[in-house]
Amino acid sequence: MLLFPCVIRNTIECAFHEYSIVLRMTHRGCFPLWRLRTLCFDLDCATIEKKEAAESAGRKTMGKKLRLLFIGNSHTYYNDMPLMAAKKARAAGYDCEVTMIAHGGWFLAQHVEEPDVRFDILFGNYDYVILQEHAHPFGPEEKFFDAARKLNAWIREANSTPVIYMTWAMKEEEAVQPRMTKAHQEIAEEIGALLAPVGEEWWQYKKNHPEIEMYAEDGAHASPAGSDLAASCIWETIRADLEKK
Repeated sequence: MLLFPCVIRNTIECAFHEYSIVLRMTHRGCFPLWRLRTLCFDLDCATIEKKEAAESAGRKTMGKKLRLLFIGNSHTYYNDMPLMAAKKARAAGYDCEVTMIAHGGWFLAQHVEEPDVRFDILFGNYDYVILQEHAHPFGPEEKFFDAARKLNAWIREANSTPVIYMTWAMKEEEAVQPRMTKAHQEIAEEIGALLAPVGEEWWQYKKNHPEIEMYAEDGAHASPAGSDLAASCIWETIRADLEKK
């Protein structure tokens, strides 16, 4: 049986694609070469299987149509966030189209009163409709809930899926976030909507990456990095739902 020479504190590294195994040997033991070959072969097979699974998943989504409608205000349209979400969907193989209805400072209740919003929801053939409520200042909750219920009725009538987009508190008002989180969770659960917990992830990411500025200069809107996080959270929420279908 072939053996590697006994080497004190020696390290041998075998790397196949994203897999890497580190074998450590001391002066008291040797690692059989045939075992190393077997181990490397197993790793290589695992890599091939993983790659084939990813390619298969990609083929299933490649070119599949996906239509998204975003309804909200400046926290939706800042930095072209819906386009960021669309690019993430396209990178995953979807032929994604996005439409946005957003006016600065608007509440969802104002969108409910717009005939064009109802028409677009009912006849736009959207797969998902993302709803974003007024954030700064946040509330009153019942106004938010009532508007979300009405929009949800139209979304369901159109056989689309509602997504509640949870926003974040202002830079100097982190204490407001629990209230915002609770309200978004409650209405999402009530109407059976998906919940994109951007606000929750926002503060966790901010704490983990203090070197990245999440806010624009006004301390309310998102910086490009903040919008990218929002787009990622929304897309991952939708992707998780698509994978269940």
